[in-house]
Amino acid sequence: MTGVATLSRCTEALIARYGNSEFDDELRLAKHSYSERRGRVFEDDEQWERFTRGFLEWYVVERPWRDTGLAPAVLAQRDEEDLRSLGALRALASSQRCLAEIHAVKKGEMVVLDLVGGAEFLVQEERSLIGLEVGDVVEIRLLGFEGMISLGRTFLFHPTGTAAAIAKIIVMMRKQSASRADIIDHMALLRSRSQSYRHVSPIRIYESNGELASA
Repeated sequence: MTGVATLSRCTEALIARYGNSEFDDELRLAKHSYSERRGRVFEDDEQWERFTRGFLEWYVVERPWRDTGLAPAVLAQRDEEDLRSLGALRALASSQRCLAEIHAVKKGEMVVLDLVGGAEFLVQEERSLIGLEVGDVVEIRLLGFEGMISLGRTFLFHPTGTAAAIAKIIVMMRKQSASRADIIDHMALLRSRSQSYRHVSPIRIYESNGELASA
């Protein structure tokens, strides 16, 4: 099994374990928090599948579980006996969401610039990268596993032409001491508004920092 397949299997196992009906109350609380930060999406919306995949990954990788202070990806390490699966859980727990600009794309790999932290990464990806173009700004999750960096489930394109506005907002929010998660989630909120307010140019929504959509 490839590294990407192992990471995917472990993610699905976490979702099955912590996302079953026994924990519906926890799921509701988590989804409310996620929606407040990134914009509410309904089941009949074309964004629903993407929203759900991103939410479930965040739920098991980043969100502290109940009163433990630890995410499920950390808690599950305590009783994992398979060494490779344990390594995958550690990779998930130490992964980071990234607001990235695509600098290069070729078969099986791409080079991305972390717009919040400033570092450049070479990402190995066995899944199809069709549709990605140099200059695109995307939200991705970077995972270091078995000597390479690969992508998680989170994948959110920001509209073409919004890169300059995004860069300005990042500078503003960093001056306000906003966290990485705050910045990335705020951009996702703008992305959601640009989808909901189709009569307004996405570029104008980003340039106004969402005020046009809120008016």
